[in-house]
Amino acid sequence: MELNVNSPAYYKDQYGIDDLVYRYFQQAHLYFLDKEYSETIKIIGISPMVVPQELCDSGNWKESIRLINNKNCAIVSLKIDFEEYNFADSMGKIQLTKDLIIKAIRIIKSKVDFDCDTFEQDFNQLVLD
Repeated sequence: MELNVNSPAYYKDQYGIDDLVYRYFQQAHLYFLDKEYSETIKIIGISPMVVPQELCDSGNWKESIRLINNKNCAIVSLKIDFEEYNFADSMGKIQLTKDLIIKAIRIIKSKVDFDCDTFEQDFNQLVLD
């Protein structure tokens, strides 16, 4: 399965990219390439949204999960609390993003057959080199 995690929308433009967070999710991408959790889903693209609440309230930032290409690919945009992410260290940012990914996987599981438990166990075994 291919897991692609983008740098957080809005946050990266305002504050830059945390190298440790970026490296962890690049490593996660490689880690999951030879794993399979669904006969349907082969690609999951995650776009965390780390946006101040006042911008969310304006309606310009909306969460979404879409399944495309005969449910072969899931495209996910979910919010992470801006204040919590902004004040977290690199490991805290990684954990917040991991929590978001698990939330996304559980939503995907409600739409297609996906072995969420095994994915979560594998994800928890991944450590940063």
